[in-house]
Amino acid sequence: MKAWWLGLQASERRTLAIGGAVLLVMAVYFGVWVPLQNDITRLEKQVKEQQAVKRWMEQASQQALRLKGSSAGNSQVARSGRSLLSLVDQAAKRGRLSDNLKRLEPDGSSAVKVWLEQASFDDMMKWLVSLEKKHGLKITTITIDRQADSGRVNARMTLQGPA
Repeated sequence: MKAWWLGLQASERRTLAIGGAVLLVMAVYFGVWVPLQNDITRLEKQVKEQQAVKRWMEQASQQALRLKGSSAGNSQVARSGRSLLSLVDQAAKRGRLSDNLKRLEPDGSSAVKVWLEQASFDDMMKWLVSLEKKHGLKITTITIDRQADSGRVNARMTLQGPA
């Protein structure tokens, strides 16, 4: 290799050295710098999206607290003689959640466990507010898992009937 290098004319060695340096700079630029900048841009976009989700959740939390406070006087609403299971099932159908209602089972004499899959979060919240205002049902436990589709959740909850 050394003999080959020394066999080249000075102008050829200079051309190869400059070409090698340019090639090295391009390799660093396209192999390190550009991917790093793309990752930074992608992460900045994710941060902005997460901040928007956080703001939305804070607003929804405040609205839920306001609704909870405004419905405190409605806890003694009668169920009009219907079973808790049929009441929840009918309310789910009216609340556009019948396709998402995957399981419904009694939990004692005055509570029901509900499983929703791929439900619209907004429709679910409206349904829960309606159950509380119209029928006096309270959420005693709830677990909500966000899904890949925007605005879709899986939820497991226990609803307690009025005392």
